[in-house]
Amino acid sequence: MPTPAQLDSLWDFSLALYAQPDVADTCLRLQDEQGINVNLLLWSVWLECKGLALDDAHLHEAQRRTRGWDHHYVVPLRHLRKRIKAEFGIQNEVIEGVRKHIKQAELAAEQQLQMQLQDLTQQWLQQPNGLKPMAIGNTQFEGRNLRRYLDDAGVKRGAIDSLVQCLTGVLRSI
Repeated sequence: MPTPAQLDSLWDFSLALYAQPDVADTCLRLQDEQGINVNLLLWSVWLECKGLALDDAHLHEAQRRTRGWDHHYVVPLRHLRKRIKAEFGIQNEVIEGVRKHIKQAELAAEQQLQMQLQDLTQQWLQQPNGLKPMAIGNTQFEGRNLRRYLDDAGVKRGAIDSLVQCLTGVLRSI
C-alpha cells in the first residue's frame, strides 16, 4: 500500500491519513471547537508532502474559492446529520438509514471540495507566480503549511504543536 505522501489524489491522501490513529479525532476536535476546515487542513499537509510551500496569498485564495461550497453544502449536511443523531439517536433503523445517506452526501460534498482544491493547485503549478517548492533537501514533514493555515485561523500554538506532532509521527511511521 502506498504511503499518503505517494498518493497523487488529495482525496486518496486524505482518506489514508485520516484513517491513521488519532488523526480523525484531532481534526474533528479542531473542526468542532475552533471551526477549522478539515479539508483545508488536509490539503495543507498534502501540499507539504508534495514538497510545495503554501504562502498567505495562495491560502487566502483557496479559502475564498472553497468558502461558498463549504458554507452552502458541506456544513449544512454535517449539521443535519448531527442534528438527526442528537434528536433521534441511532436506534430507529429507518431514521439511521436516512442519517447514513446524509453522511454519504456530506462525504461526496467534501470530496468535491477537495477536487476543487486539487484543481486549483494544478492551475497554480502552471503559473509563474504559482506555488513554489519547499527548500531543497526538506524531505521531513515539519508542518509549515499546516502551521500557516492554523495560525491564520487563530488556533492556539499548543493545539497546532499537538497536531503537527501527531502528523509527523504518523507520516514517519507509514
